[in-house]
Parts: sequence; C-alpha cells; structure tokens
Amino acid sequence: MEKQVYNFEALTKIRKKREKSRRIKMIMAAVCIVAVLIVLYILSSSRCEYYVYKDKTDTEDNVDVSYETFADGYLKYSSNGIEFQKKFGRSEWNVALSYVHPFFTKSDSYAVLGDKGENSLILFNKNGKVKELTLKYPLVQATVSDQGIIEVILEGTNSNYIQVYAKNGELIADMRSSVEETGYPVTAAISPDGTQLTVSYYSISGMNSKTSIVFYDFSRQLQSDDVTLKGGFDYESALIPKLSFVDKNTVAAFGNSATYFYNIEDTPKVKKEIQFTQEIESVFENDKYIGYVLENSENPEKGKYSLQVYDKNGAKKLECKLNMNYDSIQMWGKEIIAVRENECTILNIKGNILFQGELEGNGIESIMPAKGWRTYHVIFRDKIVKMKLKFWKNS
Repeated sequence: MEKQVYNFEALTKIRKKREKSRRIKMIMAAVCIVAVLIVLYILSSSRCEYYVYKDKTDTEDNVDVSYETFADGYLKYSSNGIEFQKKFGRSEWNVALSYVHPFFTKSDSYAVLGDKGENSLILFNKNGKVKELTLKYPLVQATVSDQGIIEVILEGTNSNYIQVYAKNGELIADMRSSVEETGYPVTAAISPDGTQLTVSYYSISGMNSKTSIVFYDFSRQLQSDDVTLKGGFDYESALIPKLSFVDKNTVAAFGNSATYFYNIEDTPKVKKEIQFTQEIESVFENDKYIGYVLENSENPEKGKYSLQVYDKNGAKKLECKLNMNYDSIQMWGKEIIAVRENECTILNIKGNILFQGELEGNGIESIMPAKGWRTYHVIFRDKIVKMKLKFWKNS
C-alpha cells in the first residue's frame, strides 16, 4: 500500500485562511446588524413633517360621536345609540337609543353605556346587547369587569348608593352612603375578576375636608348587604377623583398632585407613592403605562407642559417638556397622541415627537393607530381617513 504524505504546512495555511474569512464574514454580519439597528432607531425616533390620506370614508356629522377600540373592532356611540364595527363604516350591529348624557366605560370583554343623571344602563359584548338595567336612582358613575360585573354609583334623594350587578342583572351588592356618615362617593372601580371594589369618598367637617379610599370584598358574601370591609386610608385636604385597577390585587388612586398604589391581596397597604410639585392637568393610561400632563410653570421657557410616564409598578419611564395644544390625550401601545381641533401631537415613549402639526379636515374627533408603520385612523367630524406619516412630500 502506498503511504500517503500530508503537507502540514499547507494545511495550516488553508485553515488560517478559512478562519480569517469566517471572522471577516462574522464582522461584516455584525456591522450589517448594527447598521440596520441604527437605521431602525433613527427611523423610529425621527420626526415626520408630512402626511398622506388613504381610504377615506365619508360619515354623517360626527360631532358628539365617540369611537373606542373594543374586541377586534370599534364601538361608535353617541346620544342616539351604539354600534359595533369591525371596520370603520361597516356595522356589525347597532342599538338605537335616546340618551341625554351618554356615559361609556369598558373592560376587555364588556362595555357599558348609560345615561348619566338618568336611570338607564346597558351592558354589551362584541355580539351586541347582553342586559339592560333600569336603575332605582340616577346614574353618577360606572365601571365593568372582564366578567361583565357592573359597579354603579347612584344619586338618591337623601343618600347615595353603590351597587354591583351580575351580567344577568342580579344585584350582588347594595351599599348606602350618606354625606354625614361615609362622605360623598366621588368614584369607584371594580377589579378585573369582579370580586373587589374600591371607592373614593369625599367628606367635609367644618373647615376641614378629607378623602377616604375604602376597599371592599364581596367574593364570599351570601346576601347583597353582606359585604366585607377590607380597610382604607384617609387623606386630609385632598380630592381623589380617579381609581383604577392595575391588576386584580393592585389599585391606583389618582389625586390632584399625587398617585397612590395599593396592594389589596390581603390587608390593604400602600406599596408606592408618586408625588408631584405641580398639579396634575390630565391622566391617561393603557394596559402597561400611566401618563400625566402637568403645568410647567416652573420652567415655561422649556415647554408649556411637563409630560411624565410611569409603568404600572410606578417606575418612571419618561419625563419631557412639551409645547402643545390639547383637549384630549391618549396612549396607544408606546405612543401618545394629543388632539385639539385640527392640531395633533404624536410622540413615543422615549419622548421623541413623531409628528406635530395641523391636519386638513373638519375638526379631529379622535386618532387611533392602524396597521402599518406610522399609520393612523383619523376621525374627523365628517369623514374617517387612514393617515400615513412621511419624511418627505410626494413629488
């Protein structure tokens, strides 16, 4: 057998050449990835100066008409009724009504439309009407859980009432409240699973005032008046007009210059406080973030407002100064959209302004994100358009 002779020096050179080529390819790939990430970052944080409209849908006068995202579509409601649309302009179902002051609230699976100051309230899901309730007293406020359990505050002649209803209309809890005993119930909120209730009571005694945040549990009750009081907290000379369940065991209470986070799994306790030096102008939130607009009177040259965003654990994610005009402000995902008449400001969670300017149309009612990069549904008083932001004008 012929003996095979290897040239080890040549093999070593070939191996080194291959390793060098592989390293060069890896470096080039890493450079390409970094370049793509830089481009994506620049695109995601850069400001657009122009826009185009697509897919215009003419509508009847949208004054006093509101749209809310719901299930896999949208709920359109006004004093004349409510309608579910999977696509704008295409009704899946509608219910005609004649309300004076329509009041709307929703959870992930259910929505409630009531007539504030009147005795009517209707529960809906994505398939239509679930239950219509005739309330004993005029409606002040309501919230609804993910299971369709409804909390309402009612204004009686000499007392107020906080009631909880199952989605079939059965009365679960009925609590009477008087100004002399507990204070005036300003607002309330029900937990996602429908077993916990939080109420903000405001009371005045002589020259002093206070707000009491009180927590109830009716998960094990046998009768509508058998409600467990879990605990509460008092705040002197403060008004807390907004409550929100962050999750089934965490409640956020929004005051005029502070927010309190409570853990209510067992005995309620304060887990986080956020204090502001300026009074809160507006609060907005979505499923991950809570945002605040505050007057920036301390440094007005840097912006008319101070905008701050926190996650649901109370950790600050954004603080920036802004010059903008707004009547309404909402947060969708990681974008914040402020609107006033035909002006809008759109910015992201990093504080980068994506667009700020005036849109062509007859009064903006609402702006919602749509599918596509920097694409939005803009609801005007007489039309709905799909708007795409652009870095440059079309030639």
